Amino acid sequence: MTYLNKFKEYLNEMDDEIEQEIEEMSVTGGMDGGEGPVKTPKAFSDGSKKSKKKQKDNATASTGFDVVNDSLYMKMMKSLNSTGQLNETSYQDYKKDLTATPQQKVNRGIAEVNKMLGLMEKIVNNNLRLKTEMGVQSNHFWKSTGTRFAKINERMTRIANRLKELSQ
Repeated sequence: MTYLNKFKEYLNEMDDEIEQEIEEMSVTGGMDGGEGPVKTPKAFSDGSKKSKKKQKDNATASTGFDVVNDSLYMKMMKSLNSTGQLNETSYQDYKKDLTATPQQKVNRGIAEVNKMLGLMEKIVNNNLRLKTEMGVQSNHFWKSTGTRFAKINERMTRIANRLKELSQ
């Protein structure tokens, strides 16, 4: 018997074992380890108040911990829209948020500004490189782009002044 034949015979034996294994498998048998609630509590939710209450009860019962509401800061961070911009939050709500001290709020805010400036810098650097490599001339910009440059410069100057004020 050649090696190729032995190999084919081995593959056939393995194929039989795999088929036997698959026939014995259960799709839902091990879903939750046999006890307790389903591990994906939101899988069957319809978004109603009753469903949300049931989710909260299941989460509390299965873990033994209470569900904690997000701080306003975390809600703001989660509320980034598809363009990465924060959705509006009123200053009063931000100020009244008791989940963080004012120092924590300022520190987190500055960290977030730093992160956003990093993203802005990356965008500017990529576009500057593209402009240089592709030989795009400034006179090829749209009229609105020139206006945006001026507005961005004004805003950056205002922000720089406010940051100086904040850091003192």
